[in-house]
Amino acid sequence: MQKLNQQPDICPYFSPEFKVIPQYIVMKEGECMELNNKTTNFFIFILSGEITISFEQYTNRPVLENEMFFLPKNNCFKWKAVTKTALILTGYNTTTFPCTSARAGILYKIKGGVKFDCRGVVMKDEVKTVVNQMKHYLESGINCHHMYILKHKELYLMFKHFYTYEEIVQMFYLTLGSNPLFNERVLDNYLKVKTVKELAGLLGYGIKTFEKLFRENFDESPYKWMQKRKALQIQQRLMNPAISLKQIMYEFKFATSSHFNFYCKQHLGAAPMQIRNSNKDDNMSTLP
Repeated sequence: MQKLNQQPDICPYFSPEFKVIPQYIVMKEGECMELNNKTTNFFIFILSGEITISFEQYTNRPVLENEMFFLPKNNCFKWKAVTKTALILTGYNTTTFPCTSARAGILYKIKGGVKFDCRGVVMKDEVKTVVNQMKHYLESGINCHHMYILKHKELYLMFKHFYTYEEIVQMFYLTLGSNPLFNERVLDNYLKVKTVKELAGLLGYGIKTFEKLFRENFDESPYKWMQKRKALQIQQRLMNPAISLKQIMYEFKFATSSHFNFYCKQHLGAAPMQIRNSNKDDNMSTLP
């Protein structure tokens, strides 16, 4: 298990709810890492080397040297170093400027005409400058949340001024909707409920208004989306041998092992232990 950077001197006067301070990570060739990011979006910036990354239905997507990849919250990401690799991993939650909502609407319209490549996006020189500054601050022992929040805002502005709309859509494709705040609230809260009606009520919407907004932002019905997310969450937990089958059954309210077995075969294509045994990897590190 790889030891991550220790940060004992984090400022005690301000601690945001999401992970802000970056990590500088060096991976050996063939080494694997896993990140379960329930509350925080992340960015990976590849300084040298190359990785392949897998999540949801996407497998072994390439992220090369001097490229970056956005990791949306509420996903389990696994990546493998193709060669010795140095990277920066940093939290990146919503940065809001007066232009944010208007730009989100434009990007959402463009999204319909863009084919999602699901691969790394090139770091232009302006982004490299910001990323190298973060690396320098880490090496200097600076663990100030305010410092890195400013860097995140700077990254947002670099994307705005130095990337085309199409490049930005590729970067944030999986989270782009007509209403970014609605998207954020759905992603923040859907794991707290079991039904579409409960989620609509939690967010303060009537069911018809909620379903309309949901289709506008996620391009499918909330019921279908929640069923797919549930199956993915179960699959991700099955792939983690530290979580017992009994624990997964309890979390997702399966009354019997036969019911759980039937669900996995129907939605994931195999029995729980078959899914677990197909994912053994002795060279995996898990990020907190």
